[in-house]
Amino acid sequence: MAEIKAFDAVRYAKENIANYICPPYDVISPEEKARLQKLSAYNIVNIELSDAKGKKNKYANAAEIFKAWMKEGVLERDCKPAYYFYEQVFEDHGIKMTRRGFFAALKLENAHSGKGSVKPHEKTLAKPKADRLKLLKAVKANISPIFGLFDDGKKNIVDLCRKIAKRRPESTARDKEGTFHKLWVVCDEETIDYIEKYLANKKIFIADGHHRYETAWNYSQERKAKDKKYSPDKPYNYVLAYLCPMEDPGISIWPTHRVIEEPKNFEENIEKYFDVHPLIDFAKLSKKDIQPMLVYKDGKYRTLTIKKEAALKKAMPDKGKAYRNLAVSALHYVLMPGVDASEFIYVKDDKEAVVLAKKTGKIAVIVPATPVDSLQAISLSNEMMPQKSTYFYPKLASGIVIKTV
Repeated sequence: MAEIKAFDAVRYAKENIANYICPPYDVISPEEKARLQKLSAYNIVNIELSDAKGKKNKYANAAEIFKAWMKEGVLERDCKPAYYFYEQVFEDHGIKMTRRGFFAALKLENAHSGKGSVKPHEKTLAKPKADRLKLLKAVKANISPIFGLFDDGKKNIVDLCRKIAKRRPESTARDKEGTFHKLWVVCDEETIDYIEKYLANKKIFIADGHHRYETAWNYSQERKAKDKKYSPDKPYNYVLAYLCPMEDPGISIWPTHRVIEEPKNFEENIEKYFDVHPLIDFAKLSKKDIQPMLVYKDGKYRTLTIKKEAALKKAMPDKGKAYRNLAVSALHYVLMPGVDASEFIYVKDDKEAVVLAKKTGKIAVIVPATPVDSLQAISLSNEMMPQKSTYFYPKLASGIVIKTV
């Protein structure tokens, strides 16, 4: 089962780190990168998305920056291993929410073996994995964490997180989205021992960071092959992970909508496989087990529901019910089969998706969010959902804690 341990993190020396943290690399636009760099010369984006400098490529430059910041005391290593409890206070569509969990060193394993305790749910792409591997090999540190969920049926960790959140935090930050980040360093042996024993019989479901996890695994295998003094306890066998109870009331999963050029047989597939309902029915039908889709085309909205469940089974004979019932699955296997994932434009906001469709003359497909219990069921079945099936909001901060490898 899941093996975690406390670790001695590298962290910013200041308490207020608002000008130093950044979002994960894959959601930072060039404009956002420039804004973050203006906040501070020490913003972690300078390592996470480094630029080439002189004869040094961007990865070598990132490694040099990291070493320089350590030497200058901008970043400091904690003196003893700890778990790092982390709280994010945010607004989700006008509702104030709080998500709590903790950072740990998670033992790496082959997540695609189907036998381990770490369960992915999304397919990955080769290009971002190659990029992250080059950065990891150069800097030898996890700059940003993977996001893992675990079952906490009795809410023991939920309660522990609430208890720790009453203390004064070691680090705080408010980002441009208004999310308030707080971090507590917990290094007492009693708490460390309790957490490790509690998680020992749990599975970890990767919510976000699939590329980073697979990159860390690949890196560990490279290091292992070359290490004449190999030990399972070597730091490169562990990855920086934020672990959050599935029962935490602050878990928010957003859908990711699609915009695309109308594919062949689009209308024929609607007529053959779907019942058509008005726009107003979409919210109500989204609460059903089999999710609907909302299609925008030529100024008109249509809510689509599958006519017969047998069509889903036929299109996805090797998938379980939780997988088949998702709108994104019906979209990729029934409505638009054969359309490559790279042909879609992925948009978080439904209104933005429609605006983009209007501007480009394309169609927008609005989907409901993936429920967390569906994610768990799909992961346990060792199935990989279509790309961009989940968007956990808010994103974790990069640079709030760093784990060297």
